[in-house]
Order: sequence, then C-alpha cells, then structure tokens
Amino acid sequence: MNAKETAKTLGHLLFMKVFFNPIGLVVFGTALILIVLPVFMSMNGKDKGFDLENPEQNIDALSGATGGAYCAVNGEINQELWEAKMSTAGVFSGKENLFIQIANEQGIDPVLMAAIALHETTNGTSHAVVTKNNPGGLMGKDGLMQFSTLEEGLESMGQTLHNRIIKDGYVTITDLGSVYAPVGAENDPTNLNAHWVPTITAMVSSLGGLTMNCTLQSGEFAQPIPNVQVNSNYGIRIHPVTGEISNHQGVDFACSSPEPIYAAKEGKVVYAEFPSSYPTNTYGNIVVIQHPNNLFTAYAHLSRIDVKVGQEIRQLEVIGRCGSTGRSTGDHLHFEIHAGQKFGTRLNPMLYLKEPV
Repeated sequence: MNAKETAKTLGHLLFMKVFFNPIGLVVFGTALILIVLPVFMSMNGKDKGFDLENPEQNIDALSGATGGAYCAVNGEINQELWEAKMSTAGVFSGKENLFIQIANEQGIDPVLMAAIALHETTNGTSHAVVTKNNPGGLMGKDGLMQFSTLEEGLESMGQTLHNRIIKDGYVTITDLGSVYAPVGAENDPTNLNAHWVPTITAMVSSLGGLTMNCTLQSGEFAQPIPNVQVNSNYGIRIHPVTGEISNHQGVDFACSSPEPIYAAKEGKVVYAEFPSSYPTNTYGNIVVIQHPNNLFTAYAHLSRIDVKVGQEIRQLEVIGRCGSTGRSTGDHLHFEIHAGQKFGTRLNPMLYLKEPV
C-alpha cells in the first residue's frame, strides 16, 4: 500500500470514528467550541467600543475625536513642564520662546514642533543640530540640510511643518508621522520610523500636552489611551487563553508596543512591578494608582513601567508602555478600577471613563 492509499484509509477510519460515534461527536463538538468560538468572539469584539449610555454593549467606539494625543489641561502650554524640559535640551536650552514665536507665525503647535525637534536631535545634542543647525532631520537633494544659524534651521522646520499640517492636512501625530517618518521607507532599513509616533506622543505628554488638534477630556477619569478602541468587554466572556467561560474583571484596550499608556486620573503609585506569584503574575508588568475615595486604577501587560511606588502622578502622565507581558495573547492594555483597596472589588471601568469632547 502506497502513502496516498494509507492516508486515504486513515482518513476514512477517522471520519467513521468521529461522525458515526457518539463519543467522537462530543469530542469534536467540544473542540469546535473551544477553538472556533473564542476566535470568533475575539474578531467580533476587536476595534469596537462602548456606548457610555449602555456600557454593557460593545458598540460605537469611544473614539469620537481624532486628535491622536491629549491636550494640555487648559489648552495652554504648561510653563513649568515646558521650561523644565527645554532647560536641559542641549542647543535648544534658552530657545523655548523662539519655538513659540516661529510656531505662532506658522500657525502650528509649538509643543508638537518642540517634541519633534527634541526627538530628531536626541534632546538637542545630535551631530546634525550641533554642527549643521538642522533641528528637524530636514533633508535636501544632497542629503541632510545645513543652515547658517539655529534660528534659520528652526524657521525652515516651522515652514516644513506648516506645509504638512496646514497645507496638506496631516493634523494628527499619526497622520504627520506617515509623511515625516514613513514606516518601511528605503532610508530606514532598521525600521526606526515605527517608533516615531509613540515617541512623539510620549514627548508631547512630557511637555504637558498639545495646544492644537488634540483630544480634550471631560469627567473624572480620562481614557488611558487617546481615541481608545475596545478589544474585550467587562463581564462574562470566553477566555482567549484558556478557552473557558470566565468573568473579565476589566476592559482590554487596543494598543501596540511601545505606545504610551496614560494615568486616567491624578494620584499616587502604590504598585509597579511584575508580580511574583499566581494569580497576580498573570497581569505581567502592572501599575496601580490610588485616587481619592479609595478608588484604584490598574494598568496591566505593560512592556515597560515608567513610574515608581510612592510617586505622585498627574492625570494623563505617561506611566508605562503598551505590551503583552504576563498571560496575554498580544499587545493590549488590560485596564481595571478597584474599590476599597488595590486588587479589591473590581468595578466596570466604562462607568467611570468619559468620552472625549
């Protein structure tokens, strides 16, 4: 008997054992439920969000705004954070007013312009900005452009950003990144451009938030990710790892490493580590922040933790980076709200988060 005939015979026997045997049918049906149903539910829930009036339903995403980053608290530059950051920014130290002047002339956000300049020049210290007065990685037909003064370089950068943002309509950080640092570009063989959007977004946060084209927050708890998309609801579900019916005690938000994760409300960090024992070790890297009235927010599966226990945190301050540590099937943020104590009674987070306005 050749290999083809053997395979045919085995296939026939398997078919008869499974479909004409009660036990075989039970095994087949169970396998189908455990394998296919979780995949279907995962696909069905991905990239959808909650209607705040009906938080049990996974409909109409919370992503009404399209800013791609958070606004400064009052819509103005946070002078304390702005001056502190710029004072240690190499050749940009003392030039913060020049950024504001040029950005205002070009009708663009000075915070965004500064964030890009800081990133492109490694905080104002790169060879390009020190020797060529090129603050934005600006390229010409002969390669990296050179300017006679830093002011001239900043003016050229401001004009470039004006053209991309105002004339071409690339108003969000994500949109701007697609032309300023396109992923897959020939001159980026190591794919560094993939980090441009999350790095600029984090830099913007360290400067206090954008003043234009951004997402405002209303209500007590802000979304921990701008324009959040929900992957998995709070409540009963088929667990994506075990395949068992379980009570999901938080909400899974879509994100990709190394995108920044933001504090939903100001408070004090009371936990920031990878737990050593079960069941909390399934969270992976997790940060817990204590807020008034004994409410706690928890941020799990982080690829990196950027805060320490005891640290006082501002609302929308970056506390870590999106990841897939612990028991996880891929990059996402598992977000919880606890009452009474950390890892206490879990509440539905969607009743506390507010839509952007």
